[in-house]
Parts: sequence; C-alpha cells; structure tokens
Amino acid sequence: MLALSVALGGLLSTPAQAAPRVGMVQAVGVTSSSVTLTWPKYRRAKTYEVQRASNYAFTKGKRSLRTRATRATVRGLRRGVEYCFKVRAYSAKGKHLATSARTCKPAAAISVPKRGTTVSALTYNVCSKVCDTRSDLRMSPWSVRRGVVTTTIRRSGADVVALQESSGWKTIAQDLGPTFTVVPDFGYYLSSSLVFRTSRFAQVVDSVHELDPYGEPVEVTTPRAATIRLPNGRLATWAELRDRTTGKHTIFVSAHISDQKGRAANARRRAETRSLMAQVDAANTNRSRVVYLGDFNSNKSRGHAGDTPARVMGSAGYLDAYDQARTLTRPNFNSATQGSRVPVRSYTHGDHIDKVWVRRGDGIGVLSWANINPVRSGRYVGPIGSDHCPILVRLRLS
Repeated sequence: MLALSVALGGLLSTPAQAAPRVGMVQAVGVTSSSVTLTWPKYRRAKTYEVQRASNYAFTKGKRSLRTRATRATVRGLRRGVEYCFKVRAYSAKGKHLATSARTCKPAAAISVPKRGTTVSALTYNVCSKVCDTRSDLRMSPWSVRRGVVTTTIRRSGADVVALQESSGWKTIAQDLGPTFTVVPDFGYYLSSSLVFRTSRFAQVVDSVHELDPYGEPVEVTTPRAATIRLPNGRLATWAELRDRTTGKHTIFVSAHISDQKGRAANARRRAETRSLMAQVDAANTNRSRVVYLGDFNSNKSRGHAGDTPARVMGSAGYLDAYDQARTLTRPNFNSATQGSRVPVRSYTHGDHIDKVWVRRGDGIGVLSWANINPVRSGRYVGPIGSDHCPILVRLRLS
C-alpha cells in the first residue's frame, strides 16, 4: 500500500546540482479527485517518491507518496484544481538517484454521466496541399499523404470528424463515403470541414412549406449547417446532428484559429475565438449542446495571458477534453509533429494545439483522449499524414 506523507524540508527538496532526470512522467488517468501517473523504470532505482503540489513553483499544498512501482495514483485532490508532479528515484540504500521534470494536470472538473451513449470525435489538421508549399517540412506530397489520412480516419472508429486545412482535399466524399457523410455542400472544399458517420448521425434540417409556381404546397428543407467566416479569413464549419439512437441533437464545430505569439497575435486569436462562439451561438436557435473541435493553437505553455483561446472558451464554461479525460494515450506527445516522424515530447502540459472543447453542465463527459498517430519503435509510422496528429476523444452524452 502506498504511504502518503507530508513533504517536509530537505527530504523533498531538489538538490542544488540537479541529478539526471527520471524519464518522462505522464498522467494517464484522471478523476475528480485523483491523477494516475506512469514513468519508465530508472536504472538501479528500488523506490520512487511521487511529489505533488498545487502550484507550478511547488510552494503550495506539497504532499508525497512512496512506491516500488513505476505507476502511482495520487488521491485526495480537489476537483478542477491543477496539480504539478515530480518523481524522485532512490537506490536500495535510500540514495537519491534522479528527479524527473515536472508534469502538471488538473483533477477533472466535469463528471462522466453514468448513463448515456458514447460518441467518438476526431479532430485532425490534415494540412492537405498546404504542406506541399512549405519548404521547412520534409513530408511526402498530398498525393501520397491523402491515402494515409483516409486510412487513419477509417480505422479510427470516429463518429464525427473535424478537419482543418482541408481545402486541397476535393475528394473527401469519394474517399470516405458511404461510411461517412460530408456536411452538405460546404465541407469538402473549405479550410475547415466536418464529416459524420452515416449510420450514427443524421443531418438536422429546418422544414417549411411554400407554394410552387402552380400554387401547390411543397416542403422546403434547409440543413442546419453552415460556414462561418472568421476574422483570420478562414472558414469554420458547423452542423447540428441528430443521434439516430437517442434522437438528441448536438452541434459539432470544426475551426482553425491563428497561430503565432506576442501581444498582437494574442489579441487576434482572442477576437477570432469570440467571433466563432458568437456566430455559433446566434445560429443555435434550437439551443442544442455544442462541441468545438479543431486547431485552436492553444496550449498552457503560452501562459495565462498568451493562451487567449482557452481564456475565451473557459469564460463560456468550456473545458479542454484533454484535462477531463478519464484515460489518456500518449498524453505528452505534442499534437504538432513539425513534419517529423520523431514525436515532439512536451514534459509539463502536453502542449496540444489541437483541441476538443466540452461545456460544463451539458451532460457530456470525457471517457478518453488519445493521440492516434501510428507509432512503431518510438517513432511515427511513415509516411506521416500531416504535420499534426489525429486526436480522438470518446465522449459520453447523457
């Protein structure tokens, strides 16, 4: 049994000359009161001490637990509070051998409904022909990557797929159909697209009766789906879908927010996110729940002031599915690949710029979050489909 003790004095302090680091610590499981961590076995280590604190500087709420395993569940956490963790390795004689980098993860703030249906949602910036024009990326051309992307989506089991930088993929309907339906008329040629599994969802339509030229009444239907022009010139796509099993409606949104850093870029991304949410809210006349997906260029390493998309989403009650997921797969493999088969590893926050946002109170819980880019021997299987990884989230909708 793991013994929990208060971290005191020099016993838990970091040495003045930092020891070699324990390998990457990953948060692979989360509840409203616990975080489960894993790390690789350190040579000659017989025991490990897992330290946690309720702030990045490790000055508040410090606690620790001891274990012989390379996995531990830290309990007694407060819902929605972000905690930071470090792991220290010790020899059989109690000598300190190494300390890991810190990794930070909040306890979940959203409960998973006990009953409901499971929906798998995939967000994927496919960088179709956009990557063909970038000299800084050593990637196969879209003519090759298109097949990789198609196979990835088909094998993912996703019910809803949000695509970004998809303007060069003119054959989405042909490549994915009839398993998937492309949101009517908009998605396949725009910068952000939506497709959904035909057997699972149906497009919601508005229906009115009008008179034809002969005075006969006819029913005219309009899909509840549209494109949204953002201040960055990109087009987002939204669609209201009906679950064929439950009959309930959900709006799914695919969007791409600008990148870059600095005060001007932060203000621009704030304006884009606000515009996106305002337009979706205005279109949501049925007051259906909304799930946002896409490349939001949002991550915690930008700091509170710089991560403007997260601040805007958070002010409306939306939380990152990555932080709410009960299980996580490859949580510290950044969702951006930079065009390389070598995963970009992010030790502290994960730093995923590709997001799924769900709102507190909408009856949506997050079962799992996964980077599903195929991996073999620690490297992404080539040729890679994009300079982004596909992120698959399993949601439970009450």
